[in-house]
Amino acid sequence: MIIKKTILFLFSTLILLSACKKDNGAMSVNGTIDYLGDAEISISEQPLHYKYSPKKIYEVNSIDNGVFRVEIPVIGDQKLTLSIGDQSLLLIADPDDDLKLTISRATFPTDVEIESIHAGDYESYENYLVETDGLDKQIEKEMNNFKAGLENSALELSTQKIQIAEKHLSETAFEHLIMKAQGELLVNKIKSVEYRFGQDNFNADSERKQILADAKSNDFFTLESLETQRAGIRDVTHYYARTFGIYDSVNQVYGKDLAEYDIKRLAYEELNEKRLQVIDYIEDRKARAYAKMFLVAERIGEIEFSKAEPSYRSYLDEYSEFEEYTNFLTYFYNEIKSVSPGEPAKSFSLKDENGNTHTLEDYKGKYVLLDFWAGWCQPCLDEFPVMRDIYNDFSREDFEIIGISTEIDKVVWRNDIAKFENPWPQLYGGNGFDQETFKAYKGGGIPFYILIDPDGNIARYNDIRATFNLREVLNELIDE
Repeated sequence: MIIKKTILFLFSTLILLSACKKDNGAMSVNGTIDYLGDAEISISEQPLHYKYSPKKIYEVNSIDNGVFRVEIPVIGDQKLTLSIGDQSLLLIADPDDDLKLTISRATFPTDVEIESIHAGDYESYENYLVETDGLDKQIEKEMNNFKAGLENSALELSTQKIQIAEKHLSETAFEHLIMKAQGELLVNKIKSVEYRFGQDNFNADSERKQILADAKSNDFFTLESLETQRAGIRDVTHYYARTFGIYDSVNQVYGKDLAEYDIKRLAYEELNEKRLQVIDYIEDRKARAYAKMFLVAERIGEIEFSKAEPSYRSYLDEYSEFEEYTNFLTYFYNEIKSVSPGEPAKSFSLKDENGNTHTLEDYKGKYVLLDFWAGWCQPCLDEFPVMRDIYNDFSREDFEIIGISTEIDKVVWRNDIAKFENPWPQLYGGNGFDQETFKAYKGGGIPFYILIDPDGNIARYNDIRATFNLREVLNELIDE
């Protein structure tokens, strides 16, 4: 990293904006980059919901000999991300700060020079980055050891990260990262309950209550704290619900290990009841509305549309004064409704590895499974052996699979399709989860599956898996 008197490096994943000095100012971002290659450069605002909200993106189109400039409106307390390919850089945004960046594509987001009036805050953040370098990977490794029942120091390392954050970031523009680290420790503590569930002399209920009581006393359930987390209240409630042994119970009923997405659908009501227990710890009304917004959004996005609607309607009535939240849920509700079974499938035009263009219309007259995947997604790969068996057992006149990659790097995608040798068409859209067709179907994660009927309408919306029910669904539909 490079630091000068007013030059400072910054970082990777979110761009924090400090409070504006003007009501309607604009931040000027000037920079140079040595090369872009196939990557795109843009600045986007952090959305209200990490997965389902639309993103406001400012494209950096005018790059002349590596020099670029873009004006970003700064209204209120925004968060922005400067992205190049799948890498991102965080900046303190201030309409009074003419930001200047010098970027080396090969090392981005490190070794970036930034001229800024906030050099002191950037220097504090850089010290934090240096001291925590590699710590997240180490914590992840130790949590895997915890899950496997091995000796580990996961919780100690998570506590250490908080201490480092407090040492460097208190009273800086990056102070919110202290609360973010506290939330990460809370999630790891909750995960540890699941890992020890069923052990002799371990009282899971007592441990859960103590963890959440401590979190409340440490102000985790305030709006300010919840807004700093990766996904609001989602991760805490998700892993809390897992600590009741529900996943194991579902697998026992079906006699096999199901994919997590299938378990979440099959046991959604029971899991959601446990998630709501966490909401009871939130006292502030706006913080409670913010947290429940995430649970309602997950419900709309994950279970049968008709079953999600009552919770959505109830939320609109209960929290009508919070228009930002209700407007988002109304938007998302209408978006999911537009891709529900019976609605026309979304068209696409994507190329295969040989440059040939494929469109949805090319496959009309048969059932088509759209498989959104990436080589780094292990659950995606776990489906492939069964998918190949099903693919071979049905005629191409009746059934086709189309793989649509959400991989950003085209070279990686080419290597992946050569490695896995799946016999169905493989198409490339690039741009990760911002891939146009994936977004058109309101995808929130992968693996993600859409089954389209011979008339070009949506038959099933992400409630099928090769390892779970795809064969049975196809047998019934094609026999009809």
